[in-house]
Amino acid sequence: MKPFLPLAALLIFYAIIALFWNNISWMVNGNVWRQQLSDIFPQLFPKSYVVTTKTPAIISGTPKIDNKLEIKAATTTSDVQAEKKPRHDLITIPKINITAPIITAQTTDNNAIHALLDSGVVLYPGSVGFGKIGQTVILGHSAPAGWPKIKYDWVFSKLEQLAIGDMVVVTYNYETRYYKVAATQIVTPQEGVPAPTVMGNSLMLVTCWPPGKDLKRLAVEATIVISD
Repeated sequence: MKPFLPLAALLIFYAIIALFWNNISWMVNGNVWRQQLSDIFPQLFPKSYVVTTKTPAIISGTPKIDNKLEIKAATTTSDVQAEKKPRHDLITIPKINITAPIITAQTTDNNAIHALLDSGVVLYPGSVGFGKIGQTVILGHSAPAGWPKIKYDWVFSKLEQLAIGDMVVVTYNYETRYYKVAATQIVTPQEGVPAPTVMGNSLMLVTCWPPGKDLKRLAVEATIVISD
């Protein structure tokens, strides 16, 4: 019986790994460890999150807009006057249960933007203001399945679950705006942020794809429906 004990232990070990793989797979993802090393040794392991607007690609898909006011019920806002309450800039995506601070970047420097991404999602410099005609770009990190919620590395990990018609709520500078997803696309870093396909204000949410790997970009486009 004893000769079979090592084999039995090995089989049990592999069975445990298979059972909990979704929760521990990030541990063998080299890109995940590189992200952590970048935080500790930025000179030795520079981050490479690149966002450009060169040769933008058009997103496919036809926006479907529902102007019903009841979508307001999904998110509540205070009626207190802006000057009587602290400012909280937030993005909320009910379908994937995400609420995160919106950080306004003042520079396009990659290292500076990466530092800001630790604290929330980043409003990319050069974007038009929320609700204005043009494209508003928000960046967020993604992480592989099972990745612990360290800082905001995980915030856009489930962005691919969004479908046409799903709601995105943005509160910025005391104003709340409601968007609905119009289309999604996966592009290369060289293609940059896709050009808007909707009229008026286009909100573009951008993250690395697949989650935790800096290979491509997932871009989710949403169009404004209601503005408080």
